[in-house]
Amino acid sequence: MNDRIREENTSNEVHIVIISDVPDTARKLKDELEQNGYKVSIATDRDTQISLRAGDAILRVTYEDNANLLISGQQRDSVFAIVEEAQSALRRDKFSGDYGEIIGESSQIFEVLQQIEDLAATPLRVLISGETGTGKGVVARALHENSGRSGEMVSINCAAIPVNLLESELFGHERGAFTSADARRIGRFERAHNGTLFLDEIVEMPLSMQPKLLRAIEEGEIERVGGEKPIAVNVRIVAATNKDLARAVKDGIFREDLYYRLNVASISLPMLSERKEDIYVLVSHFLEKYRRFFSPSILQIAKSTRALLETYPWPGNVRELENAIERASYLIKKGVLLPEHLPEEITAYQRQPVDVSKEISTFEDEQKVSVPLGTKFDAMEEAFIRTTLEWHDGNRTKTAETLGIGIRTLQRKLKKYNA
Repeated sequence: MNDRIREENTSNEVHIVIISDVPDTARKLKDELEQNGYKVSIATDRDTQISLRAGDAILRVTYEDNANLLISGQQRDSVFAIVEEAQSALRRDKFSGDYGEIIGESSQIFEVLQQIEDLAATPLRVLISGETGTGKGVVARALHENSGRSGEMVSINCAAIPVNLLESELFGHERGAFTSADARRIGRFERAHNGTLFLDEIVEMPLSMQPKLLRAIEEGEIERVGGEKPIAVNVRIVAATNKDLARAVKDGIFREDLYYRLNVASISLPMLSERKEDIYVLVSHFLEKYRRFFSPSILQIAKSTRALLETYPWPGNVRELENAIERASYLIKKGVLLPEHLPEEITAYQRQPVDVSKEISTFEDEQKVSVPLGTKFDAMEEAFIRTTLEWHDGNRTKTAETLGIGIRTLQRKLKKYNA
């Protein structure tokens, strides 16, 4: 942080400046402190100028969840009590389950962990949605491993099994049921008895198979292909999709009744680009994972490498990131992850700013707003709303007026952003 600090007139009100490069934690702390009557601003170590008044406080928060508060007097204990309470909401020790396979410290990940915690021990069917590579299988395993069910978790990728074999894979078959059925085969439903059946890419299940799956779910029993009597099964169903299943229903490629049977509870996984504060944690995890096999040295991440990793949009999400780090682990020679160790598509990626200020009148001093090409509309909208709110020092009424939206609309969006 640059030492250029302007001093303004003192006042009786304590003003706290949170300096942190962990945006979710900073926003959580800001919200908690403001609810307790403090005036709060957020800055980062990269900010070149911070406006302080004599006697104001600096709260520095790090990725390691350390908090260093520069303030003296009676206010210190009360502020720290609020900080500790807010940070505890973003700590894993509040969860009773084992979620070690789910890596991240962002508020989005903590929301997912809370949903798993709430649902794991129930018999409810769960629909997990998220783009390719966001970790749907990892979440399914966490649900099963913390469910207390005695059986195993059995998985099937509905897109990977040929249509003519899918029924046999799910329900099994009797000997002689068809030409190549030389022996009885136990299907995935029976194997998952007293456990969990994970149906990945459920949207790819053929329409002809969907009524049979629906019947098995509703009646709690299946029939093997070529069989003559039903077999009772106690199976917890977890399904996953990287597509909009509700849209598939409207398009006529997925049964509405099956959709509602599967979507009793739902978990939506964020894209990696929506939780970039987790990239450093994930990279450190993957370096440690692959260091055991490929390098005896202690690995570090160069600042220039970290900047590249946090700029790249990661269309393949966590899976793409892991693949990039696994590849890099073969190339590291001196214990430092450098840009040259990353795939070319990452090092060659350049964010191209688009100046929207000519079309959008923002603030009184015509402050400009830029967004990179490839930015999702929702992310751009969130950034614009947050910037406008910050400009108005948290005044939501003025923010809504500047943006030309109703105050209720603004409040709904801020709630969505956890702001």
